Amino acid sequence: MKLAARFLIVLVAIAIALPAFGDDQEKAQKEIKKITAIATDNNMRSVVNLSMSEMLNVKRLDLVKERQDMNLNYGGLFLAHQLTAGGAKMEDITAQLKAGKNIFDIANDQHANWKQIADAAKKLNKKIDDNMGKWFQGSKKQAERDQADDYVAQQDKVEGDADVSKQELADAQNRFQHVHDVISAQLPVGDANVRNNGAGAQSPAVPSMTPGR
Repeated sequence: MKLAARFLIVLVAIAIALPAFGDDQEKAQKEIKKITAIATDNNMRSVVNLSMSEMLNVKRLDLVKERQDMNLNYGGLFLAHQLTAGGAKMEDITAQLKAGKNIFDIANDQHANWKQIADAAKKLNKKIDDNMGKWFQGSKKQAERDQADDYVAQQDKVEGDADVSKQELADAQNRFQHVHDVISAQLPVGDANVRNNGAGAQSPAVPSMTPGR
């Protein structure tokens, strides 16, 4: 009876834990896909590269090289770094990717801590929004920093960048617009600086991302 009771307790614990695990993974994937989607625009890709460099303490051009070696979009690259922080080796991840595995499958094989990854991805997205706001306030400064870092967004592209749905792109555009509007509202009336900093803007008042440039 005692053995049966223990077995039942284990089953109940598993039943409770599985939905929570799935929810954590879903939250992590949502945050990771936000990183990928906002980076489809050249200007925002620069912002994402800078933000990830600052958060992970990795050189900007090293991130570019890693993306090219592994054919990972920025969300996938962020996940790869989270896996290495948990003990995985980047060369092993690269080998599995080249063998045809998906970065999320690799993460599950590594028994990734999805809750921790979700929290880290959310933190990165917050930093991206902060740096996006700075870009709206002075895109010239961002361009000068890119030049100083030898970073060229047009050269920072991989096939994996196209792994974004129409809905994710639409959400990224809404995010872009929201940050623009928040920064614009903080400026004195008549200050056109932010309104003239729309990535791919067709008119100063309506900034628009231009994915795939």
